[in-house]
Amino acid sequence: MVECSTDYIWYKKRRKNTFKRISVFFIVVTILISIILYYKFVITQQIYSICCDYVYSYSTEAVNVVSLNSVELTTDYTELVQIEKNNNGDIVLMKANAQKINKINKKIATETEKVLKQKLKNGVPIPLLAFSGIDLLRGYGPTVSYNPLTVSSVLCDFSSTFTSVGINQTLHTIYIEVITEVKVKSLFGGNTEKCANKILISEAVLVGKVPEIYLSGKIFG
Repeated sequence: MVECSTDYIWYKKRRKNTFKRISVFFIVVTILISIILYYKFVITQQIYSICCDYVYSYSTEAVNVVSLNSVELTTDYTELVQIEKNNNGDIVLMKANAQKINKINKKIATETEKVLKQKLKNGVPIPLLAFSGIDLLRGYGPTVSYNPLTVSSVLCDFSSTFTSVGINQTLHTIYIEVITEVKVKSLFGGNTEKCANKILISEAVLVGKVPEIYLSGKIFG
């Protein structure tokens, strides 16, 4: 009887230890999964949000620097748009200067990408407590440089608007839209932040009737 009882006690202890090990294993796995999910869906999103703010700010600064320093932007309206009128003084044709436009597009895109890469070279400053994932603490603590940001592309696109300013008088305003794309990388992939900024290129008051095809359509592109 004693021997049987001893075996039963040993079996019970072994079963209890096995159950304890399995419980510990599942607890550890649950904690690890929780940490990973918290990092992916809370911390990563918070860091991405801060990076997006800096990306938008740096992109805008880069476009402003290029627009102030680029000689290509000091251009006359007649260099961009060719206008033909009939005998009554009405506009019958408006044609964009594709060669000049492409030259400006290429220049602005190249210079903007260059300035933006320089600004992102050392990363963006992230407050240390932002890595806690707690929104109230995102602006506190010493800053660390978060570097995995790359410029994906810089694209330029001409656009224009027509505004009536009087009888048979229309203000034609020409812009260039600079669209920057910056990829913010993380352990779980990354996201691309797109920023668009407009630069005023030129404007002129057109005297004479402007055909509806130009008022409601596109001259550029």
